[in-house]
Amino acid sequence: METATAIETTRRVVIERDIPEPAVAGLVEFIDRYYIRSKTRFIQDLSYRKTASGTGFELFWILKPFGSEQAAPLAVTLKISKAAIELDFPGLDPSNKPLRNAVERTVDEIEAAVLSYFQNIKTTSLYFVIGASEEHSEAPDQRGIMRNVAKRIFTGNTTSLFLSFILLSFALFFIIGVYTVFVLISLQLVALIFSDKIVYRIGSVRPDAERPLVTIVSVRSNAETLKSISQHGKKILSQIREEIARSATATYSASANEELKSTVIGSLLRHGIIASGKEITIKTRDVYRIVHQVSEKFGRQTPKITIANTIVSNASATGISSSRSTVMITAGSLEDLNDDELEAVIGHELGHVAGHDPVILFAATSFEFLGRFYLWLPVLLSLGFFYFLLAFGAIYLIGKFLETRADTESAVVVGNPEALSSALTKIGFRQLYREKYNPGAKLFDWFQFDPHPPIYFRIARLSKYSGKQEPVKHTFLVSIRDIVVGFFSALFQV
Repeated sequence: METATAIETTRRVVIERDIPEPAVAGLVEFIDRYYIRSKTRFIQDLSYRKTASGTGFELFWILKPFGSEQAAPLAVTLKISKAAIELDFPGLDPSNKPLRNAVERTVDEIEAAVLSYFQNIKTTSLYFVIGASEEHSEAPDQRGIMRNVAKRIFTGNTTSLFLSFILLSFALFFIIGVYTVFVLISLQLVALIFSDKIVYRIGSVRPDAERPLVTIVSVRSNAETLKSISQHGKKILSQIREEIARSATATYSASANEELKSTVIGSLLRHGIIASGKEITIKTRDVYRIVHQVSEKFGRQTPKITIANTIVSNASATGISSSRSTVMITAGSLEDLNDDELEAVIGHELGHVAGHDPVILFAATSFEFLGRFYLWLPVLLSLGFFYFLLAFGAIYLIGKFLETRADTESAVVVGNPEALSSALTKIGFRQLYREKYNPGAKLFDWFQFDPHPPIYFRIARLSKYSGKQEPVKHTFLVSIRDIVVGFFSALFQV
């Protein structure tokens, strides 16, 4: 979300650049239907107009005076084109502080609407991940069910893996009794040692020094596409992916991209799905170069890389050391994040590896297993189910410390905290908007069973590292301090 400081100094704000051509008209319709119509009572009568402007559209409206934060009417112009999405406030004096909050909120609302539109497009689009050779392209196989299970456990945060063992302990206790603790610790240790290999097998596309490129092909859905898929069943998607994987490789070549479009269109048509070139977006990223450059900044060996074909913007890393680690990146991240943002996110993930976070979580959950059976069993019996809420809460709290430290590592080592803030805004824009304009949400989000601290806290904290050159000592202790301060700040603001 845009900051008040940025809006104070200018009346024009760029929301997003490089908009796919098919998305321009759709975005205008989306803003018109879901934003403008919801704001009708705040817009002056007859002030709203929508006009075609060159290669794009221009929307104009005037917000009525509303409360103390907006003592005068506020003119708003929204320009949407392939080049960019821009908000302009004609006639606004940037030094007019009473209007600052109204301007800032308008920018946040439009940004949230834009990101919502692209999120909706992603959920109804078909995605194909193409590697730099036929054998390294996305083609689902018979291991699909187990791969999906592993993806759910490993694609978020390593905390999920160890919490799954705590859940497993409930069931095993009634089967093998006190021996459960030794079985679970052994299983956890095996999972920890081989976690890099498990994650590496999640995706079929695995870029390396010899095959560094990954191409993401997205096909925007339409009524005919959705109808065809519902008629033929989702099984045809696996067949289409296999056909494309056999005949396509990742490349920057414009001619190769046109050939890839033809391949995709032809494969879809053979299965009764009609699509045009305008509905297909192709983006190629040099994934290995990005991960390698970040690894060099950390002074560590480049980890193995795998790409998960999921639209969620995310990444994760696991392994017991830099030589035994894997970074997993989702297709959604490769489509949504620019190079700087992706580098910052990879820096966050390598911060987990550098800090041996999987080992810390293994030690914490193993200690809980041992303590539950041999140290504080009477406490467990007296507290009952409430004990497990406390145990889960403690593990999630440790996860929050580790996530905050990983943010710090990325900000300091990669040296671009603004890029990580931008990536977090794209990934969690709905949560960020809710936290910003609902003070109660800021406190509530601290209590969620989520290893990540609230996004507003992470972004505000990253701003402290902008332009900071000196190294940060004891990043874990600093992170614990900031978590405590952030929680009590939210508590006293309610």
